[in-house]
Amino acid sequence: MPPGLYFGFFPSLDQGLSVAAWQFVEQGIREGARHVAYHIENVGTTLAVHMVFGGLAVILIPLQVSRWWRRRGTSHKTLGWVLVPVVTISALTTIPISFNMDWPLWSETGFALGAFNWFAALAIGIQAILAGDVERHRRWMIMMAALSFGAVSFRLQLPILRIWFEEETVFPYIGWSCWVPNVLIVMWWWRREKLRGGQTLSAPAATPAE
Repeated sequence: MPPGLYFGFFPSLDQGLSVAAWQFVEQGIREGARHVAYHIENVGTTLAVHMVFGGLAVILIPLQVSRWWRRRGTSHKTLGWVLVPVVTISALTTIPISFNMDWPLWSETGFALGAFNWFAALAIGIQAILAGDVERHRRWMIMMAALSFGAVSFRLQLPILRIWFEEETVFPYIGWSCWVPNVLIVMWWWRREKLRGGQTLSAPAATPAE
């Protein structure tokens, strides 16, 4: 945002609002996110929208799933509905960006599928709460949060792996490794909760001595 305003928007404002808006996108990416500047020619505006809404999602989702925030009555519900367009826009703009990369198709598909699953988890969670199934809603919102954490996983994995490997070697695999382990961990947690619930339901009632 600051590079886009400083290098692009304000210096170009005398040329008209439309020019200034585009310069905000182009210079913001070139000066603030140079590693993805090659996207500008084909999906520059889409990338700018994705970066803004993706940043909001990564900031707001941890707050939304926290127990402290959920205890605040309608605050949880209000922020939840705010996050619906934020996550939707961020997830769906990832797909055209993914297929604009200069990486193998299987790598681009990894990024795109992670984004699609992110949106799908959100949709399933919304359907569950509208149907009154709070427990199912909770589970899928945690899955949605884990998929959104793929953006963080990506930024953790890349610099660590680059200690030993070239970026061209590791980057294609991160399209999958940034989100698949997150999903597997949540699925393991789902199974663990289910087994615990089954044990609780099937266990005989304990006496005070027991």
